[in-house]
Amino acid sequence: MTCGEKITIIRKEQNLTQEQFAELLNVSRQSVSKWENGISFPDTEKLIKISKLFSCSLDYLLKDEIESNNINLLQKSDYERRNYYLGIFYTYLSFAPLFGFIMGIYGIYHQKQTINNGKMIMLSILGIIISLALTITMIIGMVFEL
Repeated sequence: MTCGEKITIIRKEQNLTQEQFAELLNVSRQSVSKWENGISFPDTEKLIKISKLFSCSLDYLLKDEIESNNINLLQKSDYERRNYYLGIFYTYLSFAPLFGFIMGIYGIYHQKQTINNGKMIMLSILGIIISLALTITMIIGMVFEL
């Protein structure tokens, strides 16, 4: 599938006319038509803007052999994979007393900034609550020498 065919698919998936699509990219409708028909090719700046606006990779737009815009975890960059596993790591660390409280708060911050996974955030909050309860129990035990 060519870049032009992919641009057509992206535009139609968003229910945009060539005119509306052109306005988003600050180009003429004729330019969009030429791209879609393979007569010309969008410049790098426009490809990057299409990628950002419509959440598709540049690989998808540029490589004819890539037919799908779906990206799974194995295809994500090392940075994204690292952030995903750090989120899991912070989630599990949040279950230890006091340290878990501190790491849980940082874990929630990290997760919201990078992966925004609701289940992991809820687990971190649960871990924070448990670690607070354990920390309070430990403090009470030390104060009353139990």
